[in-house]
Amino acid sequence: MTPVLPQRRVGESGLMVDLASIQQVHHLRAWLRQQAWVDDLDEVIPGARTVYVQGPEATLDVVSRALASLQLESDPSESTRQQHELVVRYDGPDLTRVARQTGLTPHEVVQLHQSAQYTVDFFGFSPGQAFFSGVPEALQIPRLQTPRTRVPAGSLAIANGYTVIYPRNSPGGWSLIGSYVGHPLWVDSASPPNVVEVGDTISFKDADA
Repeated sequence: MTPVLPQRRVGESGLMVDLASIQQVHHLRAWLRQQAWVDDLDEVIPGARTVYVQGPEATLDVVSRALASLQLESDPSESTRQQHELVVRYDGPDLTRVARQTGLTPHEVVQLHQSAQYTVDFFGFSPGQAFFSGVPEALQIPRLQTPRTRVPAGSLAIANGYTVIYPRNSPGGWSLIGSYVGHPLWVDSASPPNVVEVGDTISFKDADA
């Protein structure tokens, strides 16, 4: 049985819930979105080990009381998850270096990265940047010691246990192994702006294969 979820108020309109795993983050976020009072909330923001809830104080009181007895014993998000196959080219400027760093050939890096199934864990760093967990252990290399001042939009990158696609030109300290060639995953003018959602599963297809 799952113990009571640690929670704390953040300012006048926020509630932070601490969780033990990214699976619990996914479960709690999905549970919150199923509740009748979810429309009264302003934000439900998942992190690597937290879920931040923002809204009116009265609604936060309701959330807090519900969390006091909530047991995260099953995955309520299973029926709402979507699967996405993202087409990429493994043409990144760091691909050869990543191969040397991992003791693999560039072809093996591509095959290993492409063979895994990933999960959208959370959004962070910049608007629309989704973090996909599931990078094979052999490819889990650290961030660059010196970040780039500009990473082109659409760059496919890896660091530690995550892979990302940069939604816009921005600084970045991850190893660039490819580029995304599909429809943008985040469009500011769209509603909702995101194509992928937390909890969705991701696979990659090599455009040149």
